[in-house]
Amino acid sequence: MENVGGPTRYLLVIAHPGHELRVYGWTAQVRPWVCILTDGSGSDGVSRIEHSIGILEALGAKTTPICGDLSDRRVYEHILDQESAPLEAVGRRLAQLILEEEIDTVVSDGIEGYNPVCDLCELLTRAAVATAANTGRPCRHYTIPLMGDPRKPPRSQASEVREIELSPAVFQRKLQAMREYAERGGSTAGREMDASIRKLGQQAFAREYLFAATPHDRWELPFEQQKPFYETYGEQQVAAGRYPSVIRFREHFLPIAKRLSMLSPTLARIGKRAAFAF
Repeated sequence: MENVGGPTRYLLVIAHPGHELRVYGWTAQVRPWVCILTDGSGSDGVSRIEHSIGILEALGAKTTPICGDLSDRRVYEHILDQESAPLEAVGRRLAQLILEEEIDTVVSDGIEGYNPVCDLCELLTRAAVATAANTGRPCRHYTIPLMGDPRKPPRSQASEVREIELSPAVFQRKLQAMREYAERGGSTAGREMDASIRKLGQQAFAREYLFAATPHDRWELPFEQQKPFYETYGEQQVAAGRYPSVIRFREHFLPIAKRLSMLSPTLARIGKRAAFAF
């Protein structure tokens, strides 16, 4: 999609540092603006944001002020306590960025039920994209899978798939960046990165795939009939004494999701001249 009078402008929105490696080649090609919702500290308590910023800047991407403002623990607390206002503020900032930078294409984490912050990332991006459309700035929205095979959409089949084939040189640089991240990115991030490469093989990462998000009028939040992984995992951690409580889909996540779904009409009424504070 081309911007009338100029090149396409891109935005990447990810929940955690390290997710940029899933679209390493695409990032090198289009040099998007990048938003990272959390610092990636997770249960380890060690921020990974600076390492990701270094990778992104080396690829020519442009980081934004929405870059590691929140810890995973703080987002979990917001969800558990049903504090939607701080999350809505992030949605407003994303909408402002799309409007001010005249973004044409947005790529975000997709909902997979693995981590509630990743799922929240797609919800916030959806709200921001809908807001932009309602204020006269339509843009395309694609999602990327983070767990499992990167060649398959996060959930059901996507109506459109964009495939990026990496040159041998870029592919080797991507593999090297993944290995280094596994070594430096903290124990949890390292284990997940290593597990993906061992399970799928290196060639699974030689191409990158962007899956068109389901249109807003046909989209339904999953996990109405089954527990997401993060709920089952949380139960295990509470039983082991590692977590004090479990984030439940119906009790905690769904109410927040419904409030965020009402965010875009509110933002649309505010309009493009709104002074959202970065």
